[in-house]
Amino acid sequence: CPYFVILISSGIWLGVEWDNPERGKHDGSNNGVQYFQVSSPTGGSFIRPKKADFGVDFLAALRDRYVPDDAQTADIDEKELFVRGANNQITMVEVVGAVKVAKEQSTFASLKDVVLRDTKISRIGTTQLEKETPGITELDLSRNLLSSWQVVSELTSQLRKLKGLSVSENRLQIPSNPSSLASSFSNLQELFINYMNLTWPMVARCAPMWPSLKNLHLCFNRISSIDRLPPGTFETLELLNLEGNELSEWQHVMHLSHLPRLDTLILNSNSLTSVLFEDTQASCKTQHFLSLKSLSISDNLLSSWRDIAELEKLACLAELKIRRNPFMKDILAVDVRSQLIARLGGLKNCNGSTIVAAERKGSEIEYVNKTCKEWLASGGSRDSKKSDPSVEFLQVHPRYLKLIEKYGIPEESELVVKSHTLKDALIAVTIECPDDATKRTLTKKLPRTMELQKLRSLIYKLLKIDVSDQRLTYTSKKVPGQELELDNDMRELSFFAIESGDTILVRW
Repeated sequence: CPYFVILISSGIWLGVEWDNPERGKHDGSNNGVQYFQVSSPTGGSFIRPKKADFGVDFLAALRDRYVPDDAQTADIDEKELFVRGANNQITMVEVVGAVKVAKEQSTFASLKDVVLRDTKISRIGTTQLEKETPGITELDLSRNLLSSWQVVSELTSQLRKLKGLSVSENRLQIPSNPSSLASSFSNLQELFINYMNLTWPMVARCAPMWPSLKNLHLCFNRISSIDRLPPGTFETLELLNLEGNELSEWQHVMHLSHLPRLDTLILNSNSLTSVLFEDTQASCKTQHFLSLKSLSISDNLLSSWRDIAELEKLACLAELKIRRNPFMKDILAVDVRSQLIARLGGLKNCNGSTIVAAERKGSEIEYVNKTCKEWLASGGSRDSKKSDPSVEFLQVHPRYLKLIEKYGIPEESELVVKSHTLKDALIAVTIECPDDATKRTLTKKLPRTMELQKLRSLIYKLLKIDVSDQRLTYTSKKVPGQELELDNDMRELSFFAIESGDTILVRW
């Protein structure tokens, strides 16, 4: 927490602003005099200097964490050395403390990944780190007492191999000329600055310090808006993590869309209500986020499948992580996954799981069947010369015309609207692998409306048996001893008369 030296009645006190404002008592004033400013009305306190811990230097913290215990008996360690003198006579000498020095130097020289979280580092204290710690490539300095980027630069300028750095949970003063520190961070590729009360203008001011940055983590700060960056800023950035901030409008996210190498964007736990690319119509590709391959947007406020349709405009999107948004409410996760796969043609990974060819085919066929009535009602027709679906339909279902061209228009008998809510009747079944004792037996509650191809995907997720290799049968408690084939991936479990208490057998 920041502190200020203050002269008030009865001696010297320190004015402190707590990271947790609930620990404070006032707003930095005493008897009507405002001694210092705090961001919360109750975030300030006065304490005596003797109660404050002003921290340690970097090398002291490193030594305390990484020097072996038996090397800390410095004054009594001895090492015997044989020395050839001027008269060519060999003599033995004793070097006090040599064992400790040798062990310490050996330990420091081998360090690559260093974690010094919460070790009260407040200063660097040496200019010899390049010699003493030449191999450090990853460094965690989170939750320490660092006060400014200037102090951090004094350290990074000496660690020439440093690629990854975390200074999360420190409150760092920004220098008046950030670009003057760029040489100290010239090799840095990944930076974690989470939980630091940062706003976007503060990030933009700091950006010139990090000329080679590839991965930037800005989680749980106070970023509620994003302004477009000056030309040349963050042009090397490949991953940006904005989880846990206060973004609510997609237009702010769009101010990142010009970044030429950005392929991973994490927006989880914000308050985004929509996704929109206005530069192009449905079924066309946007000129924004041209390199974006992976998007995470869970725990936001997206309320419509129209937002997913907008994601289809992204030219390179191959991975999507999306959970707990309003449009997914009361829909089974397996059905959400199926729709995401069908609606996003380039998707190869959904919510952390690879999409196999059979799953994509099954998802697309189901989507075509389920949406056909809506397509017909919007102006679509089995007669291609008369077919003219509305703009509104195509905005929500931009892939539909391609899919009916691929699979054909469903027959009337296939246009059964299925219920996919969590209120669907569930059946409790056992899933076994009778030919492999190493595979665990599972008991699962499944909806009667689950199609067999979705069951295969679930089995792959739980038991890691490739969908294409699975041979499925089941035994019924009503017909003990008889195995029945499960041989139509487009059929629901209810078609096979599977009931609670039955057992599904998996072979490959």
